[in-house]
Amino acid sequence: MIAQKNNLSVAMFSVLFGLIVGALIMLVFGYNPISGYVALLGSAFGSMQDIGGVLTQMTPLILTALGFAVASSAGFFNIGLSGQALAGWVGAVWYALSFPDMSAIIMIPSALIIGVGLGAIAGFIPGWLRAQFGASEVIVTIMMNYIFLFLGNDILQNTMSKNIKESAETTKQVGANASLQMKWLTDLTQGSSISAGIFIALAMIVVVWFVMKKTTLGFEIRAVGLNPDAARYAGMSAKRNATIAMAISGGLAGLAGTI
Repeated sequence: MIAQKNNLSVAMFSVLFGLIVGALIMLVFGYNPISGYVALLGSAFGSMQDIGGVLTQMTPLILTALGFAVASSAGFFNIGLSGQALAGWVGAVWYALSFPDMSAIIMIPSALIIGVGLGAIAGFIPGWLRAQFGASEVIVTIMMNYIFLFLGNDILQNTMSKNIKESAETTKQVGANASLQMKWLTDLTQGSSISAGIFIALAMIVVVWFVMKKTTLGFEIRAVGLNPDAARYAGMSAKRNATIAMAISGGLAGLAGTI
């Protein structure tokens, strides 16, 4: 309980400190901090459309934050979440555009699975390299971000069929069979781009919490992150759990990209 209170205090202090620093910067450049923060709150919560826009932006951030948290619990600093999200993004879009007539009941779950799988593979590689050879996951994931960026561009420009592209640089929009948008949500938020992805993201918070706090796998991942030597002495495989943690982390990022 004390630790939870301390964590809450640190979070609140961090927010307050950030607001103070932001106000000082605005003052230095001749702006009114109060007017700035009022405008900030108004643009975020001024209308249902604004709230829908905030929730839309929140969705991938929630999932990538969850991915970072899982990797961090295992003692990894996963700086490759953007590349892992891009892997899931490109793969899921390519798949969805390639089968425009597939029913939504099959398309949406399978596209999500493909995106998660590609993100998990992208996370597994640096995790495995760290576990087997001691390679720095920071360096590997930074390099892999560029690999996925250039690979994604090459797939778009040179591999995707012309009938799913608008131009050499852009694909067509995915069809209704692959969209997570829901009419009642769009109407509720006055035409914002919010989708059912926000519900998936919120559900994943519960899933990740349960896995990390209530399962043997989660306990082993946390134990490896806190003290790999002690975990190994207790019979846990530090390499296996570290690699699994990075794969889960990448999978969550891939889900963010897919949504």
